Amino acid sequence: MLILMRAFAALGCALFCGLVCAQQRPTFEVADVHLSPPGTTESGGTLPDGIEFRGKTLLQLITFAYSVPLDRVAGGPSWLDTDRVDILAKASEPVRVPVLRLMLQSLLEERFALSVARGERRVPAYVLTVGKPGVMKESDGGAVSECNSASEENTRILVCHNTSIPALIERLPQVAPRWFDLPIVDRTGLKGTYDFTLRYAPRDQVANASSALSLFNSIEKQTGIRVEQQTAEVPGFSVERVNRTPAPNPTGTAERLGPAPTEFDVASIRPSRPEERETLNVENGRIDARAVNLRDLIGFAYNVEEQWVRGEKWIESARFDLLAKSAPTASDDTIRVMVRALLSERFHLKVHTEQQSVDVYALVADKPKLKAADLSARATCRSAPTGTSRSYICQNATLDRLVDRLNEDSGGYLKHKAVDVTGLTGAYDFTLTWTLPFSLPGPDSGQTGFTLFEAIERQLGLKLRLQKHPMPVLIVDHIDRQPTEN
Repeated sequence: MLILMRAFAALGCALFCGLVCAQQRPTFEVADVHLSPPGTTESGGTLPDGIEFRGKTLLQLITFAYSVPLDRVAGGPSWLDTDRVDILAKASEPVRVPVLRLMLQSLLEERFALSVARGERRVPAYVLTVGKPGVMKESDGGAVSECNSASEENTRILVCHNTSIPALIERLPQVAPRWFDLPIVDRTGLKGTYDFTLRYAPRDQVANASSALSLFNSIEKQTGIRVEQQTAEVPGFSVERVNRTPAPNPTGTAERLGPAPTEFDVASIRPSRPEERETLNVENGRIDARAVNLRDLIGFAYNVEEQWVRGEKWIESARFDLLAKSAPTASDDTIRVMVRALLSERFHLKVHTEQQSVDVYALVADKPKLKAADLSARATCRSAPTGTSRSYICQNATLDRLVDRLNEDSGGYLKHKAVDVTGLTGAYDFTLTWTLPFSLPGPDSGQTGFTLFEAIERQLGLKLRLQKHPMPVLIVDHIDRQPTEN
């Protein structure tokens, strides 16, 4: 009897272990995790067999790993959205994005001792439902699932093949964050994969979401899916524990990952046809650029504003087509290194950097109206766009962080880079709200609205002034007019 009881106990333990093991998340085969060096460009994304993120905050990594918006993550230390991290991680074979998310969850727990508590909240969201069945063409299932974006003048294009609705939902906030600034909830019930093309205007060029050029209308026309803003239950959670410094990489990590590529495996450069339209697509170590001018290409390669590239006038008008590929990489900094090498090889480009006075929008302290922040609160500065206005809601934020956000998206107001020259080094809580240019009311409308410049002065007691300011400018010492032969 004792033997029988022990046998049942052993069987129970084995079954329990089997259930636990079955629920364990997958892990990467190798991963390099470290704090970002100063000056790292924020970039990255998924690779066929892993992930590569550069200059990302832990909050950003958490939102990707758990597929939740930034403002749905509560708790965490003050530095959760300021300290930056680099991650390059590889699986043993190609895997889909949902599996990569699970792998990143495991990695964050292992290296940062991350612990989160899950839950759901009812919040404003974009809800997808089937408005007109049968519009989308079902894929044959044989092609690789992918969505590629491109631009043509004032039109954005998203071409998707063999794409499921969950995959589309994941892609939309990446390619059109101004259109999809709220969580997206799928109530279509569609389980297949589809081929479709979306053509739409940038959000700041469309007066309202019902416009014929809106992305919402494009989705309904091309797919039969209706997009409506409602309230819905969406997943969210709070950060209970996380370490500021990651655990060291295992011995031999760098050798197993190998060096980052410094040159493209193959590249073709040729002058563009006169009728060619400018397009640019960069993804996983591949560049497909059409009708790009050399000044813009040089500015990208050296990560400087194109208007801060100084050279002969023809580099602004001469246009080229560039097709290049290398080992998969999602890092802008890695791509920039390879483009620099390509320009040096094919155009014999030589440059140097020097400080010069250039036009900037200087943020200056006039009569500051800023509330000192609770330094223990999580530092954040998030965007809250609507159809007619833009807001930045900032908590425990420095003014240089506000300037960074304005340089990312000013709603069409800033034609030059903004620079913080206030001399104010503290952290503050504030909300800045302004009206987009196309929505400003007329003088006799009886309605109110503020330009970005007026809002900064009225709401923060600061000013944005167009003036000269010393900045690092890239000087082109030499460049050939024609590239060497392919």
